[in-house]
Amino acid sequence: MRVYLHRNFLLSFLASFISLFGSKLLMIAYVAFVFTESGSATLAAIVFAADWMANLFIGVLGAQYIDRQDAKKLLIWLNLVTAAVTLLFLGFTDPDLYVYAVFIIFVRALLKSAVQNARVKALVQFFDEKETNTFSPLFNSALPIAMALAGAVGVFLLNVVGMAVVVLIDAACFLVAAWLMMLVRPNKARLAASLHSSRGEGRRSSLSGVRDAATLMTHNDTIGTAVFYIVLSVTAFQATYESLITVIPEIWFGYGESGIALFFTFESVSIMAGAFIYQYFSRRDLINDSNKEKVNLAVVAAITVLYLAMPSASDNIVLAVVMFSLMVLGGEIIWVHHFKLMIAHTPGARVSSVVGLQTAIGYSLMAVFAFVFARGLDSIGVDTTVYLNIALTVALVIGWELVRRKIQHRERQAAAGVPGAAASETPETPDKPAKSTAQ
Repeated sequence: MRVYLHRNFLLSFLASFISLFGSKLLMIAYVAFVFTESGSATLAAIVFAADWMANLFIGVLGAQYIDRQDAKKLLIWLNLVTAAVTLLFLGFTDPDLYVYAVFIIFVRALLKSAVQNARVKALVQFFDEKETNTFSPLFNSALPIAMALAGAVGVFLLNVVGMAVVVLIDAACFLVAAWLMMLVRPNKARLAASLHSSRGEGRRSSLSGVRDAATLMTHNDTIGTAVFYIVLSVTAFQATYESLITVIPEIWFGYGESGIALFFTFESVSIMAGAFIYQYFSRRDLINDSNKEKVNLAVVAAITVLYLAMPSASDNIVLAVVMFSLMVLGGEIIWVHHFKLMIAHTPGARVSSVVGLQTAIGYSLMAVFAFVFARGLDSIGVDTTVYLNIALTVALVIGWELVRRKIQHRERQAAAGVPGAAASETPETPDKPAKSTAQ
């Protein structure tokens, strides 16, 4: 644990966590409010969708700009602006102003998505290469931990103090995050190298970053596989089970908002446990090149089976919470493992572009999965919706593993100097990826 007492890591992790917690606190409290008032899972899912769709705009149009910035300065300004936008919500807490409230959530989500991309860029500006590999899994975990904890806290605060106080607490989170970020001392050498490599290419269009990122994803097996499983974890699993846990506490157990808070609390604990369990095994080389694919598929299979079995726990809340917690823990292991590999194998000058495109793909599809899943819950019931989601998950995994074989074949041809294989090479960049000690 001593390695995590690093000044920059503690400050930047806390700033990221508090900022992301603030981003989710108001949204999830409002989701609970909407579902309680309307009884519609679809209306609640629209709020999630507005938040997630914003990632498409930043991932496609903003990541190239973020790659060229000083992450510390950018994060300070983003948090200050978000605090101001959050205060606007005070005028739109009435249920009749639902449309305006969702629009404000969408604008906040644009800022949150920019924060998410900028904090990833911070990994290659605040730390040296070894520290980047060490800290990236837990740094990445700030988002799901913050979201899960915000779910529990948001519902509790909504019941105790009301929506207006939730908004004020939410705005305060961004101000605290901005202050913490002011205390960070970036690694001067890596900051200079990052800015030189990204700005040295001259001004490039937003879509050029997307093209480079897409080329890396489709021609590099490690990056492509990492992106696929990260996207799978936030769509087929996270988007659907978070819609599920806003509904089943009431319809299965009759616990309403207190049940929602219970599930979100266990989600946050499981995410933290998953991150540290992964780090424990990874740092001891128990997850390595020789077994990482088997471990990955075994964990995916385990959480798929747990999800499939969830309807069988509809009359036992303890069993449902245990199964749900194990499913979330496994999903977090998948997430942090592939995020670590993606950062380690992506050139520093492209890291925000790759993460931005991954985020745009993941969270846009997250919105689609959440909306369709919620419609299924409203129309065909929990059990059938869960079973259809699992069938789709299995089909996606099998399909990707078949696609991987083609990417690996091209990589072997390129390594052997086979004519025509050069087209598979990743875009040239003056900034080399950090040498990975992560497996």
